[in-house]
Amino acid sequence: MPAALSPDGERPLLEAIARSYPFRKQIETKEQTGQVRALEAARIEANLDQARLDLAGIKRNLASLSVGGLRTYALIHNVASDGTLKAWLVFPDGGVVAGATTIPYAGLGKLQEGLGVDRIAETRGPQLKGKEKQRLDADLGAEIDADEDADADVDADNDRGAGKRDNSPESIRKRQETLAEAAAMLLPGDIRQVLAAGEGRLLVVPVSDTGTAPYAALPIRNQDDYAARRWSFVVMQDLNVLAGDSSGFDMGKVDLSKSVIVGDPDDMRDVRYSFPALPGARKEAQAIARELGIAEQNVLIGADATRKNVVRAIDRSAGEGVIYMATHAVADANNPLTRGFVVLSQQNLFAGELRTQQFRGWDEHEPLVVMSACQTALGRVFEGGTFGVARTWTNAGAGQVVASLWNVSDRATYRLMTRFVAGLQQGKAPELAMQAAQLATIKNYPNDPKMWASFTIIGKPSIDSRPVAQRSGSSP
Repeated sequence: MPAALSPDGERPLLEAIARSYPFRKQIETKEQTGQVRALEAARIEANLDQARLDLAGIKRNLASLSVGGLRTYALIHNVASDGTLKAWLVFPDGGVVAGATTIPYAGLGKLQEGLGVDRIAETRGPQLKGKEKQRLDADLGAEIDADEDADADVDADNDRGAGKRDNSPESIRKRQETLAEAAAMLLPGDIRQVLAAGEGRLLVVPVSDTGTAPYAALPIRNQDDYAARRWSFVVMQDLNVLAGDSSGFDMGKVDLSKSVIVGDPDDMRDVRYSFPALPGARKEAQAIARELGIAEQNVLIGADATRKNVVRAIDRSAGEGVIYMATHAVADANNPLTRGFVVLSQQNLFAGELRTQQFRGWDEHEPLVVMSACQTALGRVFEGGTFGVARTWTNAGAGQVVASLWNVSDRATYRLMTRFVAGLQQGKAPELAMQAAQLATIKNYPNDPKMWASFTIIGKPSIDSRPVAQRSGSSP
């Protein structure tokens, strides 16, 4: 095990925290006003005292979150003045291990191409009008049955479209190399070695686009030893979420029976995009509504999934349940508020509206929002992180948002998300339910991580106020 940093060795981390404050302020201004504020010069020495308080708060919260058995660590990223990516792994006992890349950080722009995501982007995503392509698994929606045993047909997808191409030795090798390069970049130095020797929950404090990486699929010991086998993940919106006094999302207050389920809207409209029907998403929404026993008025599918009906149902649930949306979404890298939206019937729900939306009860209950839609974890990349649809949900008051990093097939999403919801039903915290769902879905796609590692959890780490007897497994 690598030696932890001494107190004096933490000075670079304190400087990185102090340097992050202008970045955080820029995104906070975007949240509050919708405007992009010019970055102020970082006052390193002047902010060191605050950085010490924040680091102490992070250590204190990690210790508190680890009570009960789920050891919780923080991975803090920062881009240094020379362009290299610096990383620190903070332990629940307060120890710190550092690492750094040897080359400048160039972002994750090539990651999706290396995983082969571009080849299946048309399976579920919106398409520019006039350039529509046939969805690779358009015939699968009718075949998905809520009562089927998803594990009984491990290689069914290989018989269709992208399956055969994606499972060629060349494609598998390219995916492995892509993920190995990402792991070396995002988990530099001794950090990867520490993760290989332990297990628990990792809270990622990102910089630039590092929060949009598929951490669950990163290889730890070898190419087949995915991080999901040992770790669950939550991406923090910024360092303040983890350093502050309110750093936990209480899943014990979420009543699954009061959830709102939205699926496959009819009459989807936009000036630039066309939206293929989502029969698999409809089956997914119907299956989850049955699993959770949702009242009919809170199940909005097809023509019922209008903006008016969805907002009314969310208000009616008063933040006590899960907001589950199996639909299309658009993430815009330049104008995330005015051109980023969730697709509904007739009228879409824009990120800019979510930024200022006041849902009834959300000031008292923080709901779990599940965006089973394309690229909902993406948006405009700032030095302090990514701003898009997912972040506007948390700004509206959601405790956690489950969001996607790329487009994926209906069948893979159905398998993953129904298993995820089953984990919630069993009492698991969302990050642990997602980890369990990913591990189960790996069996269906053993050589293709893009099919099971596409969803990430953004927001606060889960806590659980329920009595221990009511919890499942090692939920925090």
